[in-house]
Amino acid sequence: MKHIIAFDGGGTKTHIALFDDQGHLLYQNTGLGCNHSSSDGHQFKQVIEELFLDALKSKGLNKTDIDFIFLGLSGADIESDFIKLNQAGSKIFGNIPFKIVNDAWIIMRSGLKSPFGAVAISGTGTNSAAIGLNGKKAILRSLGFTLGIYGGGLDIAREALHFAFRSEELTYKKTILEVEIPFLLGCSNMNDVVDLFYPVTKITKQDFGKITALVFDCAVKGDEVSQEILIKIGKYIGEQTAGVIKQVQIENLEVPVVIGGRVFDGISPLLIDAFKKNLQLTCPKAYIIKPKYKPVVGAYLSALDELNIIQDEQIEKNLNESWK
Repeated sequence: MKHIIAFDGGGTKTHIALFDDQGHLLYQNTGLGCNHSSSDGHQFKQVIEELFLDALKSKGLNKTDIDFIFLGLSGADIESDFIKLNQAGSKIFGNIPFKIVNDAWIIMRSGLKSPFGAVAISGTGTNSAAIGLNGKKAILRSLGFTLGIYGGGLDIAREALHFAFRSEELTYKKTILEVEIPFLLGCSNMNDVVDLFYPVTKITKQDFGKITALVFDCAVKGDEVSQEILIKIGKYIGEQTAGVIKQVQIENLEVPVVIGGRVFDGISPLLIDAFKKNLQLTCPKAYIIKPKYKPVVGAYLSALDELNIIQDEQIEKNLNESWK
């Protein structure tokens, strides 16, 4: 029996799972976010190593008992990222074979059995990727608005803050975000909120996440500004996903597009509707599917691919039983 460890490492949390080669889940745990670009390399190593060693200790295993480790990581975007991350991985895992990819690919793998299609992610951040029939791949740099990408939960929260301040200063439409954001953050009014961001930001990513969820709530309640924010973000994600599909030249085919990330689970349909509408302007036959499994399972299935183990019916049966 082979032991395989899978990581889904995001900006807010990191999920580790230990499997055997037949799809049985043996252990799982979550820790802090490990995105090296939004924290630092030290935190990445600390988070991954702690989760890894805890998994071994919990199951009474040694490093030599682990056959493969697959990591899908946010922040794994350009060559310099992979150099840093692989160096850190070598220090943590020693001689255990491992592979690091951007987390977009494990989310795609969690929804697709064959290597063809696209993925759109909107969680803390955002990304899109695609793979064509000939195996050609395309993925965005995912390095923020200035370098061409937009559409994550943090972006929604920033939009909400921007327009709440504009509402308070009467420079745009009135929005209930002006009232709800201070209440959410334990402040009396938007003027008090300034102290949380100036001269330095004092709120956590979890607080930003609460603001993102608030926008969905306010949109459902009919707040026009919140609705505009979700439509705008959905449009961006649709356009960038269409872009990677065009890069691999499958825009005229029936393309399955896996969607992942908590933003797509928001209670208002406005974002996902805008995403689909703008995606299909360029890719009219594209269709949306939700992942069958959690992203960490996508990392496990990717490990099976690396080990040339076929995802057969027995493995799927065992996975389905593990993730009820």
